[in-house]
Amino acid sequence: MRITDTSLTELIEDTHIFEHGVYYFFKDFIISEVNEGVDYNWEVVKEIITIATKYYEKKNPICLISNRINQYSINPLGWHNLFKSGRKINGMAVVSYTENSIVSVAVEMLFFNSKLERFHNIFDAINWVKEVNLQQQNIALENK
Repeated sequence: MRITDTSLTELIEDTHIFEHGVYYFFKDFIISEVNEGVDYNWEVVKEIITIATKYYEKKNPICLISNRINQYSINPLGWHNLFKSGRKINGMAVVSYTENSIVSVAVEMLFFNSKLERFHNIFDAINWVKEVNLQQQNIALENK
């Protein structure tokens, strides 16, 4: 289900449309919908992280939700490079609508240096990322 087909459109703060997909920026998370056939690699990840860093400026790290409505390839080294660059992400939720994605998520988990969960619907993923963000905020407050 596309984000634009849900009641979530009312909560979108900003939308970024690229050749490789659409990214919806919410208060404390981003939902991506990558286009069919895209090679999702480090160059794509770097571009989105740069925009997200500017958009969320001084906020704590946020979560990402990958709404996998299309089939595309993922180079998991992009995640390795992201964490190697010093950038932080609280977690990522993968919403998939087919059972074939289990293998790709399992491979991503090997390279993703944060929490990663798979869901079958967007609303469960949103509830999870909100909980992860809240946990991280509480940890940050305890460490001050």
